[in-house]
Amino acid sequence: MDEKQNEFLSQLAGVLEVDSITPQDDYRQTPLWGSLTCFALKVTIMQHYGLDIPLKELDSFSDVNALMEKVLA
Repeated sequence: MDEKQNEFLSQLAGVLEVDSITPQDDYRQTPLWGSLTCFALKVTIMQHYGLDIPLKELDSFSDVNALMEKVLA
């Protein structure tokens, strides 16, 4: 994994309040996942990557890798 991907995973883990997360993980299955967490993730992505992903779309990705591909594309 490159530096941008590692940074993204670290940011995602921070929002989800988990120690770490891998590209294969379903971030929606973390204990903290919910509407406020989804909004926090949306804001984080907007601040760091300038990408405005709709909340429904954030909730529809099957795993971290799919989200990471969308954000880092």
